[in-house]
Amino acid sequence: MTLDQLWKDLASLLPGFLTALPVAAVVILGGFLVNVIIGRALRLLAARTSLTPADVAPARNVLRWLVRVITAVIVLGVFGFELGGLWAMISTVLAMIAIGFVAVWSMLSNTSATVLLVLLRPFRVGDDLELPSEGVHGRVIDLNFFFTTLVDHDGREWRVPNNLFFQKVVRRTAGSPAITLAAQLNSSTPAQVGLPPPPPAKDSESRKPVPASEDFAAKSIPDPATLTPKK
Repeated sequence: MTLDQLWKDLASLLPGFLTALPVAAVVILGGFLVNVIIGRALRLLAARTSLTPADVAPARNVLRWLVRVITAVIVLGVFGFELGGLWAMISTVLAMIAIGFVAVWSMLSNTSATVLLVLLRPFRVGDDLELPSEGVHGRVIDLNFFFTTLVDHDGREWRVPNNLFFQKVVRRTAGSPAITLAAQLNSSTPAQVGLPPPPPAKDSESRKPVPASEDFAAKSIPDPATLTPKK
C-alpha cells in the first residue's frame, strides 16, 4: 500500500470519525457522571447506616470498573467497530469465570464470608479469638479475602479460612485497638497489635483413685528391700 492510498483511506474515514466524535464524548461524559453518582450514593448509604466508607470501598471499585468497561464497549461501537465478536468473546470469558467459580467453590465461599465479616463485624483487629474445635487461638492481626491471620503468644501465625468463622464456635475476647476489619482489608500490611498473653496454665490431672483390688494387691506384696534372708 502506497502513501497516497493510505492517505485516501484516512481521508475517507475522517468524516465518519468526526461525526462519531461528539457522540463518543457524550458517552464518556455519561460514564463519568454515572461513576460520580454511584460513588455519592454509596457514601450516602454509608452515612445513613452503620457502615463506614471503607466498608463500601470494595463494591465501589467493582462498580467503577464495570462502568468503565461498558463505556469503552459503547465508544468502540460508536466508532464503527464490529462488536459481535467482542460480545461473544466477553460472554465466553464470563462463562469460563463462572465455571471456574463453581470449580473453586471454597475460594468463592471464603470471599463471600469476608464480605459478611466486614458487614456483620463479629470481631475486630486486635481481638483475641479461639476456635476450641480446631485448637486454634491467637490475636487478629490481618484480614484478606481468603484468610484471617492470628498470632499466638509464641509469635506463631495461624491463617484461618474466613468461612470457618460461620461453621465453628468462636470464643472472642475484645481487644483495645479500635481497628475495623474493613480498614485492615484495605491495608497492605498486618496491624501492629502486639502478642497476646499466654493462655492460663491448665491444672495438672488429678490422680485417679486406686481401686480397692489394686490397693490390696499393693499392700499384700512385700517390698523385696525389707525382706531378710533366712539363715
